[in-house]
Parts: sequence; structure tokens; C-alpha cells
Amino acid sequence: MRKRTMIPMAVATVLLFGCASTDEGINDTTAIDDTTISETETMAGDTNYENDLTADPSGAYQEIFTNTTNPIEYDEMFADIENTEQYDVLALARTNPNLSIFMTLVEKADLMSDLERLEQFTLFAPTNEAFAKVPQDKMEMLLMPGNKAQLMQLLQLHVLPSGVAALELEDNNRIKMADDRYIPVSVDFNRTNIRVGNALIVKSAEASDGYIHVVDSVIIPEDDTRDEDVGY
Repeated sequence: MRKRTMIPMAVATVLLFGCASTDEGINDTTAIDDTTISETETMAGDTNYENDLTADPSGAYQEIFTNTTNPIEYDEMFADIENTEQYDVLALARTNPNLSIFMTLVEKADLMSDLERLEQFTLFAPTNEAFAKVPQDKMEMLLMPGNKAQLMQLLQLHVLPSGVAALELEDNNRIKMADDRYIPVSVDFNRTNIRVGNALIVKSAEASDGYIHVVDSVIIPEDDTRDEDVGY
């Protein structure tokens, strides 16, 4: 069976904003494609964000990572909401304290408006404890002035510009990266363990405009990875 290749927002937005070949395009409701880009290419925008984050990366880290624990258990996430589809994806994510770091970083990277323009999308949302697994120096590097493009790209890897339910994720799925690299999706026989790279989906919820799949690790591809699991 042909492997289905899912295109993350990092790729789709380049096509939408014309940073790739002008002969190519993508509908923002389509997640399956075979197009790739250089990892250095990101969505259009100013990469100098000295006014967005403190010039001291250690100070920025301490500001954002004040609480790297999950206040509630996975099973309790969204349990107090009778109908999650009354919320859009971003509003639903904001309701959960386990996702506070992820949502703060999305805001700091100025991605909110881009996500709001998507008719349907899927978030692979790392929990606070997932971010605690990432070495502090790596996160401090991403928070440095001038590294907004890299922070954007990391976060965009956690976004598919279409609604993809957990039942649609199969072993033959993979998220395409640059240079013929892939983040594999693995699903066990009983569908009790679904992984995107090394990130395990621990909770899923449907919103009015897509899905949130909460993951226990941040998806961070390594430079020398070829079709291997990646993540923290």
C-alpha cells in the first residue's frame, strides 16, 4: 500500500504564501501531498522579534516555563466540557492548563492569526511536561532574538492544515520533512498506542474546526534523521 504523506503547516504555509515554486499550491483543507521544502523556509513574516521576547533567552525561558508540570491527569483533560465541539481548536486548547506552555509559545511566535485563517486544522499539542523533556539550552536558543523562524517552524510541525481524527492515523502515514526525511506515524494493533515520531497521543478531542491530539513529547526532528522516530 502506498504510504500516505501528511504535510505539516511548516510546508503548507510556504506553499500558501508563495515562498515555494509559484507553480505549486495547496488547499488548506488538504493534508495529503508529496511536496517538500527546505527546512530553512517558513511562512512569510518578520524574523526579528526582539520586541516579542526578552533579549535574555534565560529570562524568556523562566518567564514561559514557570510551571512544567501537568496540573491534571490525561484522562481528565476536557472531561469537564460536555460538548468539545462548541469550541474551535484554539479556544478548546486554551481551556486546558496542561497545554499552557504550548499555547504561550504559539502566541509568542505570532502564529495565532495564521491558525485562525485555517478552515480546518489539527494540533498535535505537547503538554507542559512534554516541554520539560526538551533541554533548556535548546529552548533558550529558540527563544533568542532572531530565532523566531526556527520557533515558528518547530510549532508548525505540530499543525496539520486539515482535520485529521485519530481513527484516520495509520501505520502507513508519515509527516514529510525536508531532504526526504519523515516523521513516522505508528499505530499498534489495538489502536491503544498512536505515536507521531516518539510522541505518544495521550488524549484526543474534536473541536468545531478540527482536532486536538495531546502528545507527551515535543516533535523535534534531528538533522541526521532519515525515516526514524524523533522527538523529546
